[in-house]
Amino acid sequence: MNELKIFTVSEANQLLPVLTNLISELHKKRDLATQTEVRIDSLELIAGSDEASKKELEHLLDAYRRLVSEFYAVVDQIHELGCFLKDVDLGLIDFYGLVSGQVVHLCWKLGESEISYWHETGQGYSSRQPLIPD
Repeated sequence: MNELKIFTVSEANQLLPVLTNLISELHKKRDLATQTEVRIDSLELIAGSDEASKKELEHLLDAYRRLVSEFYAVVDQIHELGCFLKDVDLGLIDFYGLVSGQVVHLCWKLGESEISYWHETGQGYSSRQPLIPD
C-alpha cells in the first residue's frame, strides 16, 4: 500500500497534464474494450461451430482481456501518483490536501484548467466547494 500523500494545490496542479493524458488513455481503452465486447457478443450470436468463427472469437476474447488489463494498469498508474480516480467518464480525480488545517480531498475534473475545488473526505463531487486562496 502506498503511503498517504498530502498534496499542496501547486503539487496537484503539476500532475494535471499527466493525469489528462492518462484519463484520455483510459477513455480510449474503455471505448475499444466496449467495441470489442459488442463484436464478441455479435459473433457469439451468429457464429456457427466452424473453426474460423471459433478462432476469430478466441482472438477477440484475447484482445478484450488485454484491453481490460491495460485499462486497469492505467488506473494503477493514477493511484501510484498518490491520487484517486473517482469517475472514469467525468475524469474525476481526488487528491488528499489540507484546507484550514483539515485533511480534505482536492477535487479536479477533466477539462478544468486547475484545481479549484475541495470536499470533505467521505463526501463526493456534489459536495465540492471552491478553494479560497490563502
